[in-house]
Amino acid sequence: MAPVIIYITGFHQHAGKTVAALGIISSLKKIMDPSRIGFFKPVGQEMVSLAGGKRIDKDALIVDTFSGIPNIDIEDTSPVRLTSGFTRKYLDSPDPEEVTRKLRMEISKTLEIMAAKDIIIAEGTGHPGVGSIVGLSNAKVSNLMKAEIIFLSAGGIGKALDQLEVNISYFLYKKSRVRGIIFNKLLPDKIPIVKRYITEDLLNRKLAAVGGPLRILGFLPLIENISNPSMHLISRKWENGETLGDPDTEAWKTPCKEIKVLTQPSENLRRRNFLNPGDLIIISCASQTRSRSILKYNKKLKEHSRGLGGIILAGGNYVTLDSQVKKDIAAAALPALYVPEHMATCEQKLLKIYESTKLQVYDYNKIEEIEKLYREHFDIQKFLDTFNIKA
Repeated sequence: MAPVIIYITGFHQHAGKTVAALGIISSLKKIMDPSRIGFFKPVGQEMVSLAGGKRIDKDALIVDTFSGIPNIDIEDTSPVRLTSGFTRKYLDSPDPEEVTRKLRMEISKTLEIMAAKDIIIAEGTGHPGVGSIVGLSNAKVSNLMKAEIIFLSAGGIGKALDQLEVNISYFLYKKSRVRGIIFNKLLPDKIPIVKRYITEDLLNRKLAAVGGPLRILGFLPLIENISNPSMHLISRKWENGETLGDPDTEAWKTPCKEIKVLTQPSENLRRRNFLNPGDLIIISCASQTRSRSILKYNKKLKEHSRGLGGIILAGGNYVTLDSQVKKDIAAAALPALYVPEHMATCEQKLLKIYESTKLQVYDYNKIEEIEKLYREHFDIQKFLDTFNIKA
């Protein structure tokens, strides 16, 4: 008997597909032998290197690291890798259709390898149309695998319904089998009103799904800081930054909270009202007094709870960091990064990093939160019934 294939896709990049894959797998592991579960990411875009030099999709590595599924050959979990420049090579190819055929064969080979599984969780890439230029949009991939789709929707009411109209209609036009909807990253206090107005009856009146009615599988609240970056990640994305301290310590791998830009003179800064544990601070390294003031406040915070999340010391194009301040920061064990850029540039870069952060292979604390999220807000029984899965 062929495995049930569940394909997770969403309304855009960073919709939470990797989190959903981990959450659903964690829910399934509580009711079935993990060896009966398979996972792979058919089409990947963001690559990481394995010990032997092989490159695979980053999300595939994360799920392999945390899912607890035994006996996975990690190279099988990332069959198609659309690296930088692939689209141009594809369009320049004398026979693009043959290239697409070979890519589709790689996905089919992975399915053959996992043929003995009872259920396979497959993770989509980006928004619904990503990969279409090479003949591997999320819709075409789901159809190739004969998969049934769980779609991750945004929060809100009007916004969510508008996006569902566009995205689900695309899948239905391609005759893809969308069966489950998860409303993701909802503001906790808004969930009751979203549940009141967005019902399965409403969705099925608006959208005629292929293969059976649409089912709502969960209204998931936003988890604070679940997608925030750590200073470890920030330091890796800042190519010209100088790390101050050991980026392999726990403090560097803990997600930061809000970004706070400090421009006030030290004597005018009401630190207690403005700075909270876990906050990420941007200051100019020109002011040694302000830097030492922040270090003093961080020490006081750590007496009662977590200290600051980190500090970005902006040097502009000409200011270097005082050597004694460097020593003081290292002694305080406060994650810090010196960058030869202006404060406004630093803030813009950080905002982009915050917007595009994904799980990392060291995010063990986040995984526990994900498992709790799906345990409390994902309807595993409705999932099993919708896709006719025997536990």
